[in-house]
Amino acid sequence: MKIRELFVKPIDRAINGVIKADQKDAESVWQELDEYVVTRQLADYMRRFFDAWNAVSDRPNDPAVTDRMGVWVSGFFGSGKSHFIKILSYLLPDMKAASPSTGEEKTALGFFDHGKIADPMLLGDVRRAVSGKTEVVLFNIDAKADSKNDRDAILMVFLRVFNELQGYFGGSPHIADMERFLDAHGVYEKFKEAYLARTGREWVADRNAAGFRRDAIVATLADAQGISPESAAKWFDAARADYKINIIDFSKLVCEYLDRKGPGHRIAFLVDEVGQFIGKNTQLMLNLQTITEELGTHCKGRAWVIVTSQEDIDATLGEINDARSHDFSKIQGRFHTRLSLSSSNTDEVIAKRLLEKSPEAREALLKLFAEKGDIVNNQLSFVGNAVALRGFKDGEDFATHYPFAPYQFQLLQKIFESIRKVGATGRHLSRGERSLLDAFQSAARRNAERDIEALVPLYDFFPSIESFLDSSVKRAVDQAGDNPALEPWDSQLLRALFLIRYIPDTVKPTLENLATLCVDRVDADKHALKRTIEDSLNRLERQNLISRSGDLWFFLTNEERDVSQEIKAVEVSSAEISRLLSEMVFDDILAGANKVRHRETKADYEYNRLLDGTPWRQANNELTFEVLTPLGDDYELMTEARCIGRSAEGAGRAIARLSDKDRLDVELRTYVQIEKYIVGPKADSATPSLKQILRDRKDENRERRSRLVSLLSDLVAAGDFYALGQKPAFKASTAAGAVDEVLNYLVSNTYTKLAYIKVRQDDPIAEIRAVLAADDIGQKGLALGGEEGNPQALAEMRQYLMLAASQSRVLLSDVVDRFGKAPWGWKPDWEVVLLVARLFMSGELKLVAEGTDLDPKSAVDYLTKSVRFRSVSILKRKTADAVSLRKAKDLHREMFGKVSREDEDGLCADFRENLGKWKADLEGCKHAASEKHRPGKDVVDAALARLARQLAVRDPFEFVEGLVSDKDGWLNAGEDVHDVTVFYSTQIGVWRRMLDALVMFSDNRDALLKDDSAAAALRELEFIRDNPAPYGLVPRIEGLVATVETVNTALAGQRRERALMALDGRIAEASKALDEAHADPDLRNRVLKPLQDLKAHISSLSSIPRILYMQDRSAELLDDAMAAIAAAVKAKITPSTPPAGEGSKPAAPAVPVPVARPVKVVRLADIPSKTYLESEAEVDEYIEALRKVLLETVKSGSRARVQ
Repeated sequence: MKIRELFVKPIDRAINGVIKADQKDAESVWQELDEYVVTRQLADYMRRFFDAWNAVSDRPNDPAVTDRMGVWVSGFFGSGKSHFIKILSYLLPDMKAASPSTGEEKTALGFFDHGKIADPMLLGDVRRAVSGKTEVVLFNIDAKADSKNDRDAILMVFLRVFNELQGYFGGSPHIADMERFLDAHGVYEKFKEAYLARTGREWVADRNAAGFRRDAIVATLADAQGISPESAAKWFDAARADYKINIIDFSKLVCEYLDRKGPGHRIAFLVDEVGQFIGKNTQLMLNLQTITEELGTHCKGRAWVIVTSQEDIDATLGEINDARSHDFSKIQGRFHTRLSLSSSNTDEVIAKRLLEKSPEAREALLKLFAEKGDIVNNQLSFVGNAVALRGFKDGEDFATHYPFAPYQFQLLQKIFESIRKVGATGRHLSRGERSLLDAFQSAARRNAERDIEALVPLYDFFPSIESFLDSSVKRAVDQAGDNPALEPWDSQLLRALFLIRYIPDTVKPTLENLATLCVDRVDADKHALKRTIEDSLNRLERQNLISRSGDLWFFLTNEERDVSQEIKAVEVSSAEISRLLSEMVFDDILAGANKVRHRETKADYEYNRLLDGTPWRQANNELTFEVLTPLGDDYELMTEARCIGRSAEGAGRAIARLSDKDRLDVELRTYVQIEKYIVGPKADSATPSLKQILRDRKDENRERRSRLVSLLSDLVAAGDFYALGQKPAFKASTAAGAVDEVLNYLVSNTYTKLAYIKVRQDDPIAEIRAVLAADDIGQKGLALGGEEGNPQALAEMRQYLMLAASQSRVLLSDVVDRFGKAPWGWKPDWEVVLLVARLFMSGELKLVAEGTDLDPKSAVDYLTKSVRFRSVSILKRKTADAVSLRKAKDLHREMFGKVSREDEDGLCADFRENLGKWKADLEGCKHAASEKHRPGKDVVDAALARLARQLAVRDPFEFVEGLVSDKDGWLNAGEDVHDVTVFYSTQIGVWRRMLDALVMFSDNRDALLKDDSAAAALRELEFIRDNPAPYGLVPRIEGLVATVETVNTALAGQRRERALMALDGRIAEASKALDEAHADPDLRNRVLKPLQDLKAHISSLSSIPRILYMQDRSAELLDDAMAAIAAAVKAKITPSTPPAGEGSKPAAPAVPVPVARPVKVVRLADIPSKTYLESEAEVDEYIEALRKVLLETVKSGSRARVQ
């Protein structure tokens, strides 16, 4: 049985594969209705549409329903969306159709009454919808539009088709407006008759040339309307310029039209390919939004807008609104009904409309699948990302879709869409003039004469789009057929490669997948087919018709072929390939690592990186890791024995030998060639198409690099590893894991003394600080650290330094370098420094920096900063001889009265302990000795400085030498320390009492010096106070203080007694004045209290100057008292004059009140006189001067007080 014989309807019959809005001939209408397939998805979409349509009839006054009068039908190219809305255009007015062959007539609904719609409820909804009065306007917006550039382009299209619906002229809105005006006034028919009578031509035929028929039109208008020819001419001439319309006006026109048609009348605008027309034009989308919104507002659900688009409304708005901020929420609300046709719908339509089988054919196909179903699905299996492309589910699926595979329906949809998007086709395919139905019919016809075990290969779909391809693509395929270097089948493969050129995400063009796409029989030998395809691919590649990227093969256009040839001509050196390979292995796969973390010690070890003997970046480390690749010159010679021998070279070497891989060198070379080409001079002046090719090549190279890195990673993981003349065995699943294993093996076996450091510090620098901060006592044991101090490593370090540092100085940096190398490998460097610090603190070593011996405190900075390692020299400590030790022991006994230990370390420890006690005692005295009139400050400072210098000496030899060489100095210092510490521990109390007494005696010093015994005692006390070493004189202090105190008490008593007597006199004067003023108690208290308080204060004073000062102060207080009394008396005097008249009594006699006079102090020191009065005349002269001043004071009304 031939394929042609399988189908119910002839496979080569004429089928209108592309539905066009303006194709309305009887044959097309009948076929479109008759062969329309209502799939499950389409039935669901019809249900949703008619639910929305009928809801307006149910709730005509509900804005939530009437505003939702938009339908957005989306679907990929060829999915049947245009056919769907055209069927709606037939159904809504229930249009009649007639069969051209039989003459049979049917309404559109009649085609759906006989099994097309299986759901009776849906069929009822359709009947209900078509029972109303509906006019439809179906049009392709691109065909009707004059231009996309006009901001009102969509409005003008809607206006045009609306005018045409009413019989008005659509080409000129102002002519249509004139017709509408005439029609509204009932003279339109009269106008047409008059025009015919005047011109002998029909108006409808002539109106497209209205400008040329101006005179006839004007005359006819005048006759039809009964106006003058002049008025008619004026009105017609201004019509074009004056005509204006906006969206609101248009909506009102539609509303008025519907109102005239009567209640329940509707109009539906069905707009095909509106999404493609709008594109990314924001203004056009706003135009559509406003039209839809205004029609919904004015017409209240009676005017519908139904559009098709390749994208759903959200995707369309998303593209338009990129980088903009327009609000399209209104149009989304209007287009509430959104129908998206999918590939499953296409499968079902094609299967029912084109591939429906006869019962005999169906039985034969079921039998074939039962016998070879497993073989068929095995033939149609894909690898990689194409696994979603399915085969046949069962025999029924096979019988339904045969001779096509199920995946082809999904795949061809993506092929057509991708070719359209990238622009590999001309205008026709992009406008939908080819459908999937047409493509499948074309492929089926090509295979019609084959038997039923045949399958349709992918390349048989190529002719369905061949005539619409760009010339560059078509020429590339045609030239392949004429190329003598190619075989005929190569052209077929080239066609298949073109079809999948732009869908690598759907099916990768690998050899396996190409074989699946080209299977042409149920039981084809797929292995033989793959060999055939492989040979063909190689021929096509040699002819530069295709390119290869790893395992992927790509079709090349003519321009891409030119670029490919130029890329292949780019020169690439072996060094460039080696550099790229190193970059991929060491930077991409191994993440740029140049050190390995040793698992046992957690230390990092740097290593050199070599690729085929060439260093990669810095290569001055002890360890080396080399990768041998198939691109190396000596790769073939590097047998296992030679690799073992090579790994034994040097201090520590590991080798990874990668296995060979086909095309590795070709892929690497291609990568470099493309990279150099796309940054070359041609890229700067590239045409847009060339720039796109360069971008594609860059993307291709990005994938190539990723693929190469993955390949190399696998090669490294599976490679052979050698280290130190051995082939270690280990398991690793990744390249990084394998390299880590071999490098850990290398570290462990290169550094044989690595395990000497058993205990590693989490923070070795902090441990160095802690060791250097150890106390003096027990310092050696603490520094060495016991087991935690790594005794084995410490012994290794000691052995080296005792020999090396005994002859000359050894730099710390050299020690760190030495023990960081084989066979030790002690890392990090701080572990080595920590060992040196332990030996230093134990007294076995001496550290010198910048010509100065380091003490523990100053050593911290040098041992914790690696930049200072070169400044630190290490010397072995010297040992004191027996004579020096004996002298030191004698000195210890003399200084401390104790016997020290015999050995050098013990002797030093005893000295340090006792000197430390001295230091502590002196530190306790230091603050007190710093105060004024305290002895011993210089002694304390000098002794502490001496002790600090001695205790800072870490070397025992130098420590002993420092003591013995300055024996007298230490003995003298011991005596000074004893005197000072005894003084501040036992004599300080007496000293403080002396200082207090001298302060107390200082006011009366002049009077005390007039007494012989007091003067002698006072001078001796001051001598003791100012003596820098008064320690032997302290016992005399108590007696001397008592002597001075006795005299001081007597002198102060005499002076105090006289002062008190004078004060009593002044108190008496104040009391007398108070009595005379008849003062009240409050005034008395206020006046007398300051004098009485002063008296009490003077009674407690022992300072003669203070007593004299207070005595003078009493006179001032008396003045204040007198002034207060006078002010009080004055306040009591209130002069009063009683009024004259009868009954007035005689005034009482006046009481005398003392008159208060101001006090003026007359100072004797202010009276001019000679310093010494030597004669009676001089005395008289002085007294006369005093008398004159006193009389002047009295005469002035003041009272005089002599002071």
